[in-house]
Amino acid sequence: MTTESALSREIIPGNIFGSHGYPPGLGFVAKRAEGATIWTTDGRVLTDYVIGSGPMVIGHGHPHVVEAIREQAGIGLHLYAMNERALKLAEVINKYVPCAETVKFVGDGAQATFYAMRFARAFTGRTKIMKFEGGYHGHHDYAMHGLVPQKTNDAIRKADSAGVPKQVSETVLVSTYNDLEAATSLAMEHASDLAAIIVEPVQRSIPPAPGFLQGLRALADKTGAMLIFDELVTGFRLAFGGAQEFYGVKPDMAALGKIIGGGLPLAAIVGRRDLLSLTVPGRPDDGKSVFFSGTLNGNPVACAAGLATIEIMEELNGPKKIAESGRKVAEGFADAAKRLSIPFQMIGPPSFAEPVFTDKPIRNYADWGATNQAASKQFSAELMKRGHHVLFVAKYYMSTALTDSNLDAIVTDSFDAMKAVRDGGFLN
Repeated sequence: MTTESALSREIIPGNIFGSHGYPPGLGFVAKRAEGATIWTTDGRVLTDYVIGSGPMVIGHGHPHVVEAIREQAGIGLHLYAMNERALKLAEVINKYVPCAETVKFVGDGAQATFYAMRFARAFTGRTKIMKFEGGYHGHHDYAMHGLVPQKTNDAIRKADSAGVPKQVSETVLVSTYNDLEAATSLAMEHASDLAAIIVEPVQRSIPPAPGFLQGLRALADKTGAMLIFDELVTGFRLAFGGAQEFYGVKPDMAALGKIIGGGLPLAAIVGRRDLLSLTVPGRPDDGKSVFFSGTLNGNPVACAAGLATIEIMEELNGPKKIAESGRKVAEGFADAAKRLSIPFQMIGPPSFAEPVFTDKPIRNYADWGATNQAASKQFSAELMKRGHHVLFVAKYYMSTALTDSNLDAIVTDSFDAMKAVRDGGFLN
């Protein structure tokens, strides 16, 4: 008889939902989750530092979120019409996010960045988008550039996925994160056709250098391009108003997701009224009208889950709480590395920092790519073996559901995990 795991491998290619998988022996099928814990079908109990790749910031199955979903499901799962939950969530986003004069809901973060780029091209009448090497903006064609390290300074890159027309690649310019001089040079070279500059304010886990985001704001103003912040990760996590509140830089548009859906499929484009109003039916026929649609846009159950999640974040001062947890983990990891004389650091904000095995500064994707990623991968594998669900060569997400006991356990286990990395020859 075919087992559950074997069946899934037969009908789901690669036995994964996206591109993220686990080394042999560490993969699992989740059975249920509650708080900061995941139970697997093969009997493992894991403390979760992946939290659904970010959305479950208050933990799994929080009673307030579950009740909000149950209540809304009882009065309407989906309506394909304006609804109270969507309106309320839009008001909350408008309250907190500095650039969110207006809000448009979509189904996921890739749709949000895709539409933000479309708005920018329509508004400016230009075609090119500048992004930064290593920045991830979803899975659509325009986003599939500059994700794979290349030994080239060419601004126009071959797409990182098959199936992307070269004509699309010719409209995407790739610069270097945290290098304002390079970004300025590239933007000015293409100024007459530059529609937007899109950036993760914190690129994966790499913080912006002092003045970098401010410089991009000035550069966008100078060229007439739109500045887009991809705040899928930083929104309602770094601060309630995201990176734009934390760093004091206001973009023209931002993409939000993850936390605002509370674990259900939901994202948003937020920004200037004159940009997002390009979608309003019946507006003047000036050649700038943007087609905008999506069957599940503004789904009331997802909006209810997001509202309930933000309410708990407000109650707990969530951004502060998860940052405190992250600092405890980062300090514990650093201490373990010091005791073992291992070159190591945690990069990024404490609430979603990443362990890297190097003592050199990390300012951009090339610096990150030069770190000992084999050691990072093995470190995560060793933590997985010890009951901690973590991403491999990526950020570790904190949640408000993590207890002192959870944090003490991963800090304690980090020493043995790093020792195994060292003794396994991964630092040679």
